[in-house]
Amino acid sequence: MSKRSLMAATAAVLIGLSSAAIAQSKKSSQVTTVGEGEAMMIGPKGQHLHKSNVKITAAQHEAAMKKGAREIKAGTVIYKQGGKLYMLEDNANEKASQSFQGNFDVDY
Repeated sequence: MSKRSLMAATAAVLIGLSSAAIAQSKKSSQVTTVGEGEAMMIGPKGQHLHKSNVKITAAQHEAAMKKGAREIKAGTVIYKQGGKLYMLEDNANEKASQSFQGNFDVDY
């Protein structure tokens, strides 16, 4: 094998490996799933997301609704900046996820 052929083969392998590495680099990952009756809570310092092992009852849901609980729509983005948590929801003209398209692999 000539020196030129060896260099070309090596370059092809390196390009292939770097392409594979780029393709595997994810911008986001699924944290968990939320099933019917399951509850999650953001911890006191806003750093941890806790998932309850106990299902929410119909009575608890009803009481929460009376206290102002509301539906969170698909595509809502929750993020932390400057030590505070923020939530961005879709509006009439734009999906919330459009502001963060470069941050996620999932498109809504």
